[in-house]
Amino acid sequence: MNEKFFELKKEKQDRMINGAMKVFARNGYKRASTDDMVKEAGVSKGLWFHYFGNKLGLYDFIADYAVKYMNMELMAMSNRHPEDYFETTLAVELTKLSVRKSYPYIPLFLSSMEREKDEEALTVLGEYKDAYRKARLKAYEKVQMDNFRDVVSMEVLARTLGLTLDGFLREEYEEDNFSEENYKQEVESYLRMMSALVEIEE
Repeated sequence: MNEKFFELKKEKQDRMINGAMKVFARNGYKRASTDDMVKEAGVSKGLWFHYFGNKLGLYDFIADYAVKYMNMELMAMSNRHPEDYFETTLAVELTKLSVRKSYPYIPLFLSSMEREKDEEALTVLGEYKDAYRKARLKAYEKVQMDNFRDVVSMEVLARTLGLTLDGFLREEYEEDNFSEENYKQEVESYLRMMSALVEIEE
């Protein structure tokens, strides 16, 4: 990646990052069009290739940027999150909403990154997917697990929650009119239900 990209004005950097992130998130790597990115960001195609070389170089940069930005926010969250599993899960989801203020498509991009199947894209994604997963796991380090029913498999629970919340997220983006309030209410309602099912009453 050309370090001179960061010599651009921050406003132009963010327009290019957000434009590329939106197109990659909505279309996946293979179907993402640099022409669409040009329209979203309002900068020439030549400028993209000047800084990133080709589409894979751009995707590599966007994946790196999105993961580092999100992981930084998760680290800040983990320093103050509660010890309750479901409250921590809610805090993670609210962190996703908080990053949307600067980069509206980071949550959807990270979701699409986890589901990406294109072989060329996968050549650069391994380390980023690992780093993102480790940051999410670290957010749960202080969580107490001794108040769950004996029959509960934490692995199954985590996967069930992850898939369901990811579905809520992608559904909200489909309308192209993301409502943070709707998403928050759906997440809170679902987590309350799951908590009642698996936690032992004190």
